Amino acid sequence: MHFHGPIVRPQTDADSVYIEVTVGCTHNSCTFCNFYDGYPFYVAPMEQIRADIQEARESYPRARRIWLNGGNPYAVATDKLIEIASLTREAFPNARVSTYARVDDLTRKSVEEMKAIREAGLDDLVIGFETGDDEALAYVNKGYTAKDIVDGCRKLEAAGMTYRLIFLGGLSGRGKGEAAAKKTADVLNQLHPTILYLNSVSILPGTPLYEDREKGIFQEAGERENVHEFITMLSLLKNDIAVFAAPNTTPFSFYVDLQPNKKKLLDAMQAYADSLDEREEARIAKERSEGRSV
Repeated sequence: MHFHGPIVRPQTDADSVYIEVTVGCTHNSCTFCNFYDGYPFYVAPMEQIRADIQEARESYPRARRIWLNGGNPYAVATDKLIEIASLTREAFPNARVSTYARVDDLTRKSVEEMKAIREAGLDDLVIGFETGDDEALAYVNKGYTAKDIVDGCRKLEAAGMTYRLIFLGGLSGRGKGEAAAKKTADVLNQLHPTILYLNSVSILPGTPLYEDREKGIFQEAGERENVHEFITMLSLLKNDIAVFAAPNTTPFSFYVDLQPNKKKLLDAMQAYADSLDEREEARIAKERSEGRSV
């Protein structure tokens, strides 16, 4: 198997077989992200991809999850994606084939192209939309708007494509969490993802957002406000959706269907927020400022 860059994928896809399709991210300019620093974007040659699919088939013939690795392989030209998806589906006819997409990848492909890619075998996307707050999206240089999120995901739905969304709490900064949560809920209520991943932004050393925080330009939200952002957003969601949170960036660990479990979930989140005193908030803020997880 060939790998020339980091493997980045959701926690729920840890048991996948990884096939390198791209290295790096086409955008690589989000001010909070350093996942692909030092890895210029390129598309793996088909010879490599074919060889890796064959090796994976020989090693893991019963694999049920395939992850096409890279920052956003959905940016690859449609014809090539169809070829890759077809080869993967032939090798693993019973597997789900997933990959990352950026929102602007969706705006560049037609519904007909998306349908052809899905029918070829790439049938699941993971999209880091982050927030529905346009001000925050512009500030962290995501390269798209809340309207782009809605328009792109609706195209996926029209094409019959399954997709999952990643939310990044705290991205709007101190004092703006509740307003951002309402804007994000408005976006999500227009869409039908299968899973919503809950994360809080980690301000990583070496990123522009870290420098902004050190200079006092960006005021980081505290733990209580981050939790209240989750609570507000989830309370306003109306559609059926599964919600996943892991304790690497949040204080919670769960994977539940939201609507039948909403009250219990929100009550538990509120109880945690109520338990935080100033000393605990200060401890968490200090550990985050040092680049450590809570």
